[in-house]
Order: sequence, then structure tokens, then C-alpha cells
Amino acid sequence: MTDDLHGGPLRDPAALEMVCDAVGDDGALCRVTGTLTEAGLLQAGQGLDLALRTGRRLLVLDLARVLVCDSAAMDYLLRFGEDARAAGVRLRLSAASPAVSRVLDETGRRAVLAVYDSVEEAMATALEEAVEAVEAAADTATTADTIADTDTDTELPEQRPSP
Repeated sequence: MTDDLHGGPLRDPAALEMVCDAVGDDGALCRVTGTLTEAGLLQAGQGLDLALRTGRRLLVLDLARVLVCDSAAMDYLLRFGEDARAAGVRLRLSAASPAVSRVLDETGRRAVLAVYDSVEEAMATALEEAVEAVEAAADTATTADTIADTDTDTELPEQRPSP
């Protein structure tokens, strides 16, 4: 007997399971299964913290297999997202199950957290944002170089001693 369409083994529905894998050079994908509560996230949060400590710049949480979710979990993810952003990491939620979607909508957290329809969309959007950030940094550097060149090429009027 299995608990889902993917043929997974029966699990304690009150448990939270999180499996994190590296994606590319600077991404991590964490697949979340079970009951998403603040207490469960605190226990499973080692995987999230590890993603922050390993220099990953993108953390995607796949929430497709979350059976139960509460508002405290969304509050935790909001705080975690703020900590991640301060550390230079982009947190993305993807493939929200019906339970997660309901809580996101009821709490208004969908407007604050980056939520995508699929893991692929979250990854692709993050890649686009990274490219845009690199291009913006290059534009800023070019502008700074232009300003520096302009400043050194400008001749100041000759000053004459006053009589």
C-alpha cells in the first residue's frame, strides 16, 4: 500500500520530511513531504540552514507533497526568507499543494513570498533574475568607468593669484 500517486511508502502524516539536493553550482532544491508546521520546520530546518551555510544562492522548496499546512509554518518561512535574503540567498516556494495554497491565500503570504507553479518555473525565474543582476552590475560598472573617465578628462580653469 502506498500513500501517493508516485508509489511512495506509507508515512506518518504528522511527520515532516525534507530532502535537499544541490542544483547546479549555487542552487538547492528541498522536497518537502508531510505536515508543514512551524515545529516541523524547526526540526527539519537543519536542511534549510545547511543550504544557507554552503554558499548556495538559490533555495527552492517543492511543496507539492505537503498534506497539511498551518499559518505558523508560513510565518516561519517568511522569517526564514528574510534571513536568507540578508545572506544573499533567494528563497522560492514551488508547486504548492492545495493545503499550502489555502494557507498562503488565507494569510496573505502569497503576496509576500515568492511562489511559483512548478519547480522548473522557480528555477528558470531565478536564473533570469541572476542574469539580470549580472547585467545590471555590468551596466553600473560601465557607468562608473564612464564617469571616472569624464572626471579625469575635464580640465579645470587655470587659477590666477588675486592682485
